[in-house]
Amino acid sequence: MASRINMQHGFVKSIIKNQVDRDNYDKEVKAKLENNPPRFRQQKERPRKPEKQVYVPPRMKKENRQLMFVLEFEDRAGQIHRVDVHKDDAAEPIARQLGEECSLRPPYITALIQRIQEEMDKRS
Repeated sequence: MASRINMQHGFVKSIIKNQVDRDNYDKEVKAKLENNPPRFRQQKERPRKPEKQVYVPPRMKKENRQLMFVLEFEDRAGQIHRVDVHKDDAAEPIARQLGEECSLRPPYITALIQRIQEEMDKRS
């Protein structure tokens, strides 16, 4: 014969009482909300702190630089590489970076440096 839970035990009765109390409380709260809808308080405008000077990393400052032209280079595979050339850029690092991406030999990189410098001189 299997033993069952004794429903007359005081512990079980207290659980049942708590469940009934919780259900009654939930009903009261719902009735209160239906009768009195929540009021939205208008928030007062707080005075904002004055703008603080904040450190801006150099990479973020570069966005404000003046764009001179966009260099487009097509490699042997037909892929087009685009590089933004800004007014304060130097031709050599741009050409070396592009040369590495496109696997250019040193004479071609030198020629690219000269060509970029000529275009920069035209526009400055």
